[in-house]
Amino acid sequence: MSNLLNVKSLEVLKKEFEKLNTDTILLVVDANVYNLYRKSFDFLNIKGKKVHIWKCLDGEETKDYDELKHCLEFFLSKGVHRRSHLIAFGGGACSDFAGLVASMLLRGVHWSVVPTTLLSMIDASIGGKVAINSEYGKNLVGAFHLPDNIYIHQDFLDTLDSSNINSGRGELLKYCFLDKEIGKMILDEHNFNEVIQSCAKYKQQIVEEDFKESGKRKVLNLGHTVGHALERIFNLPHGVAVAWGILVIFKMYDDSKNLIMLKEFSGKLSINLEQPPWHNKSFPIDDIMNYIRKDKKAVTSEELDIIKIQEIGSPEIERIKFSEFEKNLSEKIDELRKFIL
Repeated sequence: MSNLLNVKSLEVLKKEFEKLNTDTILLVVDANVYNLYRKSFDFLNIKGKKVHIWKCLDGEETKDYDELKHCLEFFLSKGVHRRSHLIAFGGGACSDFAGLVASMLLRGVHWSVVPTTLLSMIDASIGGKVAINSEYGKNLVGAFHLPDNIYIHQDFLDTLDSSNINSGRGELLKYCFLDKEIGKMILDEHNFNEVIQSCAKYKQQIVEEDFKESGKRKVLNLGHTVGHALERIFNLPHGVAVAWGILVIFKMYDDSKNLIMLKEFSGKLSINLEQPPWHNKSFPIDDIMNYIRKDKKAVTSEELDIIKIQEIGSPEIERIKFSEFEKNLSEKIDELRKFIL
C-alpha cells in the first residue's frame, strides 16, 4: 500500500523527493500550483535527479483525451525509462490525470502524490483510482494504480480559494457518516489538521481491505451516485455535488434522523445546504438517470449499488434496479423541488 507521510515544510518535501530510488523525476504539476509556489519551491532543481515537468490544466479540464496524449508524448520524447518516478503535484483532478499517465507510460512507472487541496488530502490522492473523463460521465476511462507515497503538507491549504475549501468540506461530510469517530471530531470542533489525518487513515484502511472496489470500498461512494450527475448538470465543485448527493439519498428514503445530522455536520463544516442547485428550476430527473446509468456504480445493465446509512459508522451497500431507483426519486420530486434543509 501507499506510504502516507506528513511533511512539515517544502524543504522536507524536497528532501523526500531526493530519497526516491530513481535518477529521473517526471513532475505533473497543476499550473496554478506551479505559479503560486515556483518562487518558494524550485520544481526543476532536485538534487541528484533529472527533472521533466508537465504543467496540467486547471481542475477537471485536464482530465481529457487530448491532454493525456500530449502529456504521454511529452514524457516519451524525453527518453524516460521504466525506473522513472512520476510525481503528481496538485489537487484531485491533477492526481487522477497524473496517475493514469503513470499507469500507461511504458506499461506503468512508479509514482507519488503531493495533494495540495483539502479534497485531495482526505480522498482523491488516496487509493490508486486514476482516470480521465468521458463525454458520457466522470472518471469512466481509468485504472487502479497505487502511488508509492502520499506527501501531506497542510500549509498548502492556506492558499486555497473558497470554492476549493467548500469542495473539500463537502467531501469530508461523507466521512462524518461513514466513521463515528470522525463525526464526533466534527461535532466537538476537534483540531482540523487531526480531522484531515483521520479521514486519510480511514480511507487508507478501507483501500487496504478492498483495493479494486469489489466490496467494502464501495461505501466511500456515499453521495456520489447522484452527486456525479449533479456535478455535471449544474457544473458544481465535486465535493459540493457529493454533499447534495448525500442529501438526495437521505430524502429519497425518508431518512429524517440522518437529515438532522446532515444539518448539524454541515453547520459545523460551514457548508451551505440551504438552497439546492435546482432551486426555482425543474428537478432534472431524466438527466440524472441518464448519467447514473453510465456511472461506474452500475453493476449490471439493470442494477446499481447505492450506499445507505442505518447508523452513523455503519454504512450499508444495497443493490437496486435502476427502475426502482428512478421510481423512488420520482416520488420525491415535489419535495425535493421545495426542500430546504
